[in-house]
Amino acid sequence: MGYVPETSLALHDIEEEHKEEQLYHHSEKLALVFAIMNQGSLCRERSVIRIMKNIRICVDCHNFMKLASDLLGKEIVVRDSNRFHHFKDRICSCNDYW
Repeated sequence: MGYVPETSLALHDIEEEHKEEQLYHHSEKLALVFAIMNQGSLCRERSVIRIMKNIRICVDCHNFMKLASDLLGKEIVVRDSNRFHHFKDRICSCNDYW
């Protein structure tokens, strides 16, 4: 159980190490960290983290959000350009089809 960056779909012609580093800085991951930092206590029940994007979520961020929802014990909702993704307990409402 853990996070491993999904670099197989990265389109940049750079070394594997740099692909992983770039994946760490995707906007939805940064937004999740910002939400957690500003939320105060993670123990608040029924709190939902909402993130909006104007482009589609990538495979790596999708997998990351599934894992984060389970580890944080929170529902994470990401709105991308196509649909809403409701992540809860390592499951996404899109059933990994987006």
